[in-house]
Amino acid sequence: MATRTQRHSLVDEGSGDQPQSMIQRITVGIIPKVWDELLQLMTSTRFNRTDVVNRAISIYWLIEMNKRSGKELIFRDPETGREQVVEIV
Repeated sequence: MATRTQRHSLVDEGSGDQPQSMIQRITVGIIPKVWDELLQLMTSTRFNRTDVVNRAISIYWLIEMNKRSGKELIFRDPETGREQVVEIV
């Protein structure tokens, strides 16, 4: 089944409230499992910690906005066409 997909930029999009060049800093506690996943992402993508976290937040925002408008997140295997609905709880 052929479908159209819309590409979204996941970085460098300002909220409109503040200039894009304004950097905000946060401190978060990360559980060991997620820390290990962060380290693996840093290794596999060659992005630094800040880049990985910024992208993760942007992806989560994109998912939430689509979910609120009634859409589903679906992973599709391009070889088999098998689809899996992803739920984030």
